[in-house]
Amino acid sequence: MELTKEQVQRVEKYLDVKKVYYIDVRVEVLDHIVSELENNICENTSFEEAFKNTTKKWNTLLQNSSSGYLGYAYVKPKIIIDKMKKYGKPNIIKLLFAFLLMILLINLKLEVTTSHAQTINFLAKFFIYTVSFIIGLGYILIWQSKQKTSYRFLYKTQVLPYVLFPILLFGDFLTKEDNIDLIKIGMLLFVAFIIQLGIKLYKNHFLAIKKYACKWN
Repeated sequence: MELTKEQVQRVEKYLDVKKVYYIDVRVEVLDHIVSELENNICENTSFEEAFKNTTKKWNTLLQNSSSGYLGYAYVKPKIIIDKMKKYGKPNIIKLLFAFLLMILLINLKLEVTTSHAQTINFLAKFFIYTVSFIIGLGYILIWQSKQKTSYRFLYKTQVLPYVLFPILLFGDFLTKEDNIDLIKIGMLLFVAFIIQLGIKLYKNHFLAIKKYACKWN
């Protein structure tokens, strides 16, 4: 049995109460619930009864949750948190890998000629400022799209803070002895991880809008 417009709106209000606002998650959940309701409604089962039974199941998936991979301060429906964790978890692992690399490089020295050292220092700084600019510009473009997706949230929380890379990595990438500062070079590896994540989230945000915008409206 196909749901009426008013019945679909009832489901949408349910998702509003559960704060399922991200377009890429909302449309899929809406389709699933509507499909379940249509399959469960029959001659002996009213919409109200089917709605009650269906939402009882979804209440578990849509209950508030959080994750250490994303930050416990961010509380979202469980189904959204589970989707986001696949991006947040690798980010944390890469961060720990970068810090482990820095620890291993603390007592190492890499001697280079003064001319090469200055070139490496310039390229490292150029890379940091370029990444910072790209991260900031990427979020501006995402924000201007107006649509909320889980990828926009992840970009804001997992990528945007690193627009401050030039401040975090302030100073030369050389030691006082004009050797390469391997600790900061190790951080450059993490910078590469972050920009890769940012590009992926940026791309997925606009792909989600393209895919779901017509259904959202």
